[in-house]
Amino acid sequence: MSYKVTPPPEPRPAKKHTNAIIIGAAVVAIAGIATAGLLISNNKHDDSNAAKPQPKAATTSAAPSMAERLHDWSDNGGNDTLTTLSKDLGKVADDSDPVDLDGLRDSCPTLTADIEAAQQGDPLPDPATNKRWNLALEHLGNSATACSTGAVSGDQTQFDLMASEMDIGIKHLNAVNKRLDEVMGT
Repeated sequence: MSYKVTPPPEPRPAKKHTNAIIIGAAVVAIAGIATAGLLISNNKHDDSNAAKPQPKAATTSAAPSMAERLHDWSDNGGNDTLTTLSKDLGKVADDSDPVDLDGLRDSCPTLTADIEAAQQGDPLPDPATNKRWNLALEHLGNSATACSTGAVSGDQTQFDLMASEMDIGIKHLNAVNKRLDEVMGT
């Protein structure tokens, strides 16, 4: 699902500043999620000082908790994906302010490729959070595609689309981050 957003007309310098702020916010959002992923993978339950539970009967097995499933997701590629996207968005932000079209011609396609790889990765185990993750990836992918097109053409309309799609993606990423914090207690 794509949202076609037509921003109100503003002078070009204000647009460039607004775009840089949105890109910077994306980097902060991704970094927050990447940090949560690191905390997830580093906060393994250390029960070395806790009383050892008695073994359960062989016929009973408890389903893993959501927190445990999120740990597994993080440890099996989720954290690496978040880290990669964080680095990619950081590079796009660096190339966007001040505008470096040659840099954007490299960083935007890299971001696109890594978002496509993330879309092929394992889903988050929490269905509602996974839906928001997919929406974040979709909108960030739209943003990266518009960025690539704008970097080649120099078309401000593409950079405006890049910024509006990134803004939507950030909102979904923030929701994912909030949910991870709630479930993980980070």
